[in-house]
Amino acid sequence: MKTNSLQSSGKVTHSILDGCRCSGTRKPRKTSCQTVIVNDTVETPDLAIYSQIEAIQNGQIPSWDSPDIVTNNWSPFRLMSEASVTVRNLSATVPAINAQVHYSISPFGIGTVKELKLTKIVNLAPSSEITLSFPLDAATLDGDPRVGVHIQIDHPHDSNVSNNTGSQVHDGGYTSESGRTFSIQVPVYNNSNLSQQIQLVILPTDVLATVSTDPMFENFAPHEQKIAVLNIQIPDFLHGTDDNPLYRSVSLMGRLSTGELVGGITRLIRINN
Repeated sequence: MKTNSLQSSGKVTHSILDGCRCSGTRKPRKTSCQTVIVNDTVETPDLAIYSQIEAIQNGQIPSWDSPDIVTNNWSPFRLMSEASVTVRNLSATVPAINAQVHYSISPFGIGTVKELKLTKIVNLAPSSEITLSFPLDAATLDGDPRVGVHIQIDHPHDSNVSNNTGSQVHDGGYTSESGRTFSIQVPVYNNSNLSQQIQLVILPTDVLATVSTDPMFENFAPHEQKIAVLNIQIPDFLHGTDDNPLYRSVSLMGRLSTGELVGGITRLIRINN
């Protein structure tokens, strides 16, 4: 059967068949090209991106340096003109047709307001992925290079929505630039019409990290922003060189008193001294 390549909005690793084939051991009363019956089980697409929410649900340590979202060059740490985003269909049997990939940006920080910039429609064959490019506007490129990029994937037949949302919210630098002991300011925002408690947690790392806040930091009024200071010290046993730097990171996560995730940031560290 003749095949068609996917949309030109990104680099595609597979193609979608002309028309869809629904197959299985028996037909359901109603079926679509995005459902397949295998051994009496209805299978559907599974659109996915690296998801901090899914990582937490699986008992993993989340990072806000997403492997699926690339936004910055190094030396110095600076924004690219476009964000590169990889989206996958994890289903081995069912294509995903007309999936919506929503691209938003936010200021650097935890819980800061996201602004929807663009939505792209994509088709993905089973067990395939696509890399999309999303432009960064002039105001963003001229501003803080620590911008947040957020991706939300929508599809009516998606079998697992916990891996549909992923974010890149990070900072980075070499120790030759920052020193081996340094601090960064992290805005924390209550994006709610209600007063809330936001608790900060430093995730496990082998560098020394603490967070400094005011005594009433956890109590946020509606739409209130406060600044937390993340203090980082590189231990004496960690040393690298310009030619062979060590790679480390520190992640700071914000959660409500209910346990709901507010957001997080990751500081990337390249130890070259």
